[in-house]
Amino acid sequence: YVAVGSMFPTASKPDTRAASPERLREVKQAVGLPVVAIGGIDASNVGQVIAAGADAVAVISAVCGAPDVRAAARELARRFEA
Repeated sequence: YVAVGSMFPTASKPDTRAASPERLREVKQAVGLPVVAIGGIDASNVGQVIAAGADAVAVISAVCGAPDVRAAARELARRFEA
């Protein structure tokens, strides 16, 4: 797989070079591998990276910082199934 990010601002890796859904789309078209979006992704913006072609997302705060980690993880997974 190829990881693309930081998609959105994130406190986890503040010095990471910024990417965007548009950059993810470009990478997806250029490679024959699964593309994983990373950086600042949560339930409010995961749809943007899915629409851009992400095959998966890597998250920290969206799940680990949630009051109910299982529900948060399920919600992100559900977005990929929709």
